[in-house]
Amino acid sequence: MEFALIAPVMILLLLGSVEVTNGIDVNRKLARSGSMVADLVTQQQSVTKDQINNIMEIAGLTLLPYQRDLPQITVTSINVPGDGSSATVAWSQRRVNQSVTTPYAKGSTIAIDPNLRVAGTNITFVRVETNIAYLPLIAWTMQNPVNTSIGTSGKGIPMAKTIYGRVRQGTAVACSNC
Repeated sequence: MEFALIAPVMILLLLGSVEVTNGIDVNRKLARSGSMVADLVTQQQSVTKDQINNIMEIAGLTLLPYQRDLPQITVTSINVPGDGSSATVAWSQRRVNQSVTTPYAKGSTIAIDPNLRVAGTNITFVRVETNIAYLPLIAWTMQNPVNTSIGTSGKGIPMAKTIYGRVRQGTAVACSNC
């Protein structure tokens, strides 16, 4: 009799702990993939659209075995003038569901954290934004509807990470065909 009362609670605890662990793992991998993209891009003096696409594809693979959604990865090179004027986009690429677009126009102003500015010094940063919709196996427990990058919707948790990387060689990372 006691087993019939305790078993459902124990099963829910087991499933909940598995889902929490998987969610934390996907969130950690999302941060790692963004950091990896920033690291690989900032090591270069110049890149091409194809090279950025390949780097973003590799970053998406770091989320395996989670396959219920594909990550949306945005890489943006940002010029930050030392005189305090607005930061501008040098180039930008976004990969969503295997297609690459340009989310921010070249030369457009972009908001950045004021702590990234260094007075009197022109700096170029590479900002990597990674987003994914975490859809748990026991989605019936979720109240939050999310849209995935692969075009489906379900109940889950939207996860996002933003990573900044400072250019390592030279003063900027040029993109010849972005």
